[in-house]
Amino acid sequence: MTALFAGLTTLDVLHRLDHVPDPMLKVTSTDFTMAAGGPATNAAVTYAALCAASRVLSGPEDEAGAASGTRAYSEEAPTLLTALGEGPVSAFLAADLAAVGVRVVDATTAAVSPTEEVGEHPSEATTPESTPASSPVLREPAVSSIIEHPSGRMVASTNARLDADAERVAAELPERVGAVLIDGHNPALAHAALTLGVPEVDGEDPFAQLEARPPHPRILDGGSWKDWLTPLLGFVDIAVVSEDFAPPLMVRPDGAQVAEFLRGFGITRTVRTRGDRSVQYWWDGTSSEVPVEAVPDASTLGAGDAFHGAFAWAIERGGD
Repeated sequence: MTALFAGLTTLDVLHRLDHVPDPMLKVTSTDFTMAAGGPATNAAVTYAALCAASRVLSGPEDEAGAASGTRAYSEEAPTLLTALGEGPVSAFLAADLAAVGVRVVDATTAAVSPTEEVGEHPSEATTPESTPASSPVLREPAVSSIIEHPSGRMVASTNARLDADAERVAAELPERVGAVLIDGHNPALAHAALTLGVPEVDGEDPFAQLEARPPHPRILDGGSWKDWLTPLLGFVDIAVVSEDFAPPLMVRPDGAQVAEFLRGFGITRTVRTRGDRSVQYWWDGTSSEVPVEAVPDASTLGAGDAFHGAFAWAIERGGD
C-alpha cells in the first residue's frame, strides 16, 4: 500500500550561518542546500525515507536493492499531487523528488498558446507580455529563501502561485491508498485527494458525499488556518495542527478549543504539536499528551513537515 500527499511544492534555497547576520552586510554561508520543499512535499519525502529504511531493515534483498542506487518506484512509494510548473526549476524539482523515491503527479494547468487565444479579429491576439499564463515567471514554481543562524531563521517565500487542474491528471492517481494527507495550500488539489476512493453518491443530496467514507484515513496538515479550509474539513478524519492553527474568531485558542471546533466538522481525532513541548491529542473521546525528547544541537527546519510524514506512515501501517 502507499499514501497520497497533496499540496505545495517549492524550491527551497537554504543558507546556514554560524552567526546572527547583520542586515546591512553581505555574509558568507557555512553550508548551502537546494532541494524540493513545501509542507506536503517534505511529508512525502519523509514517508519515502521511512519506507526505504523499513525495506533495508526487512531483509538482505531489499537492502541490496536500496544500495544499488536504482530509482524504480516501489509499490509503497508515496504519490505527490502538486503543481511543478515548467522550466529548469521545475525539472530540477522533479529530478530531486524522483531521486528520493517520491512519485509526482503534476497537475499544473496546461499552458494556453498564443494561437489558442486569437479572437475573432487578429488584433485580439494576445502577446506574451499580455498573457500571464505564458509568462515564464508564472509558469515556474514557488521559491523559498531561507537563512538559518544560531538564534533562529528568516524565510521569504512566494507561496503557491501556480494554477492546478486536478481533473486533468485524475487518471494518474493511485486507485487505492492507505492514507491521504493534504496541506491545504491548493484547495482544488486538496479536494481531489480527499475525495479519492469516495463511493459515488446521489448528486442531489448535498451531504451525501460528506457522509460517504473511503477505506483509508484522510489527514490534514494544519500548520496554519487558511480561509478556504472550511468546505474541506468535512472530508478530514484526522487533523494534525500546530499552535499557529487558529480558526476564525479564535484569538490564540488552546488545544481543547481547537479540537472542539474541529469536532463540529466530524473530526474526532486531533493532534496538536507545540514545538519542543509535549504533543497533545484528542482521540475518539480521550485526550492526553506525549512528551517530546530533547535533541541537542538539532535544526528544527521542516520538523513539522517531517512529523506529518512520519505520522502518515504510521497511520497507514495500522497505527491507532
